[in-house]
Amino acid sequence: MGGERPLLIFVSDIHLTDRLHGNAVSKADQFARFWQRIAVARGKRPAELCIVGDLFDLVRSPSWFEGRNRPYHGASTNGVVRNVEKIVEETIAREAGFFTAIRERVLSGELVLHYVVGNHDRLLMTAPAARLMISRAMTGGDGLELHKELVFPEHGVLAYHGNVGDPINASPDGEATIGDVIGSELILKYPRKLRELVGADHPGVDQIDDIDDVRPVYAVPAWVRQQSIARRELLRPMGQVWGEVVEEFLDNDFVKRWLGKQHKMFSLDLGKKLRLLLELSRNKLIAHGSDERLTQLYRFFQQSFDGKMSGLAATELQRRRGLRFVVNGHSHFPSMQPLGTIDGKPAVYFNTGTWRAVHQIGHDLRGRPSFLAYDAMSYLVFFPSDDPLHRDYEWWTGALVANASHAHGDAPNPGG
Repeated sequence: MGGERPLLIFVSDIHLTDRLHGNAVSKADQFARFWQRIAVARGKRPAELCIVGDLFDLVRSPSWFEGRNRPYHGASTNGVVRNVEKIVEETIAREAGFFTAIRERVLSGELVLHYVVGNHDRLLMTAPAARLMISRAMTGGDGLELHKELVFPEHGVLAYHGNVGDPINASPDGEATIGDVIGSELILKYPRKLRELVGADHPGVDQIDDIDDVRPVYAVPAWVRQQSIARRELLRPMGQVWGEVVEEFLDNDFVKRWLGKQHKMFSLDLGKKLRLLLELSRNKLIAHGSDERLTQLYRFFQQSFDGKMSGLAATELQRRRGLRFVVNGHSHFPSMQPLGTIDGKPAVYFNTGTWRAVHQIGHDLRGRPSFLAYDAMSYLVFFPSDDPLHRDYEWWTGALVANASHAHGDAPNPGG
């Protein structure tokens, strides 16, 4: 019956972490603002919330450097599984207010929860104790299942995390990707090594932690370049450390194997593009290099990614009957793209953006990279068939730019 179709909401890429800095607005406060709108729209029936991947960020935890294991080692390796459990436990405690708010609404019957994994929380699939902790934190019970994709036939929606269309992060077999190594050995390691060189109390060094917020990941070298210019006293050490981590990255066994698999004779393959991007950003080029060359290469990278997610969505709709919508996360940039019509009705691809901080790349009038930092929040709502306003769906996205004194968001209080 049409009137029984529930209110269905999609969010993604919240990226809860055990230690890295938070947003200007806490996740608990974000959820409270979000729920105010949902509570009004759901009426007397429970709303259904689907998290489309990367609720947890298990890849970019500094805790990996406290042992020998890394997130790109075997997913079922004992050391990897134990560290995943530790990260999840600490994250749940750190974001207690957020998890309590969700759990209370599930237990009251106001909310039904669905969870699709992404590339940053894929390690949950081989960590049953961690999954159990999450289920209890979010639902108060043991029954929360994790999925690689979900279909909601009443709404005509297919939901999966968008990394399947990203050659840097696609993981059809659930194993590690080169994106995991980039996150660990470049993005996490860089601030750590910089502190070792200049001291943890050096003015401005805390802002370098924002490297984790740069999207897309291809823009990280340009961001490092910009930060070194903005902090002249750190120009030399930033260039030195970046050169070191790039060299260590390219010498990593996983990376060398991946580059070998990507190699194509007489072609600028993905591996060559990544190596070129990193080589351009090293050493003297950080201080004296051509911004335009980095910008051109960034655009080259981005063009290879743009459109792949919506193109894959169109392919999925062609081969699956009865669906009109595909919902992804992953890119952190919300999007709504028409895909033609199916049975005379619009078909649409959605990207649900993120609930985390973003440093988004742009370009100034001279073609040089420029970045804008903001806290993002996006969600997609499909309405019941008997919605009094006759809405099919609403897609909401917003950005909060904090003033300078709160731009980096302190870590949440463990008590919420």
